[in-house]
Amino acid sequence: MERADRAMELAMKKGADAFLIVNVENSSRASSIYFSGFTGSFSIILISESARLLITDPRYTSQAKQETDFEVREVKDGDFIGVLKNVVKDLNIKVIALEEERLSLSMFRKISTALGKRKFIGFDDEVKSLRMIKDEKEIEKIKQAIEISERAFLETIQQIRAGTTEKEIAALLEYTMKKEGAEKTAFDSIVASGWRSALPHGKPTEKVVERGDVIVIDFGAVYENYCADITRVVCIGEPSDRVKEIHGIVLEAQERALKNAKAGLTGKQLDSFAREFIVEKGYGEFFGHSLGHGIGLEVHEGPAVSFRNESSLPENAVVTIEPGIYLEGEFGIRIEEDVVLKEQGCEILTTLPRSIFVV
Repeated sequence: MERADRAMELAMKKGADAFLIVNVENSSRASSIYFSGFTGSFSIILISESARLLITDPRYTSQAKQETDFEVREVKDGDFIGVLKNVVKDLNIKVIALEEERLSLSMFRKISTALGKRKFIGFDDEVKSLRMIKDEKEIEKIKQAIEISERAFLETIQQIRAGTTEKEIAALLEYTMKKEGAEKTAFDSIVASGWRSALPHGKPTEKVVERGDVIVIDFGAVYENYCADITRVVCIGEPSDRVKEIHGIVLEAQERALKNAKAGLTGKQLDSFAREFIVEKGYGEFFGHSLGHGIGLEVHEGPAVSFRNESSLPENAVVTIEPGIYLEGEFGIRIEEDVVLKEQGCEILTTLPRSIFVV
């Protein structure tokens, strides 16, 4: 209940009487898990000073009772908004905080119409600020997700040969992660080879990998709802001097960021350690994305390690450090680590070598 209590404290500071989490078809599953423990795809959660209520349907009633200490109410006829209306009325709730970014316009209209003259206020930033600071149990789950991911990667690359397709590599990697203990993959794996490796988010295709190809593989497992996110570079045969040069620049940029990474820096400051080196080497225009992002219950969450983020990065945030250079029509290089930010530096959670894997 501690997380719900902290959320309620923040909501009250904003003048709200309650915090509403609307999780319809996984729209706010991460917050449902974080604040209540319930992992299903449908839940309406109301947190107030006097109530900790979770509304769901018969698909999830038994599961919810096992996973959460909240009061669970089952709605068999689908009228969850009617149940919510009665609760809000009984508790005399006037102002409701909610995650605006997670709520569709149509759902908001249904809820606001049913609840009448209640006032709604945005609560996205407050939820992000709570979730970006990880406790020891959360960090341990991320470590487990990383270990599963790394074992699967090492097993998968042993089977990569010229003539294999990108889709076959991705399918094998994802199967192996699940075999190693993953609940699922954190995202659709990126396997991009040859000229396609210059696509930062290149989806696997039927393209056959050829001798001399660079392959960028971006992957991650989910363990007890927490995500890993790792990128490594594989080459079919010995990489060219050009590939080695660009990989060396990306690796040095990453090392500079890792050496300087710590809580208290702004996202922009941490980003600059890698970006300025890449710019100095003449490839600034080919590094078009942020240095990293938070990971946890979602593979992309706060805080942003970005040239746009002027806010300080908190202690115990888990973030990625993933510089890249993408040369259109040639190849791309990205190396990605997962780290915990501390006051005096960072703890690197990923353990795979950062060198090019030659197969």
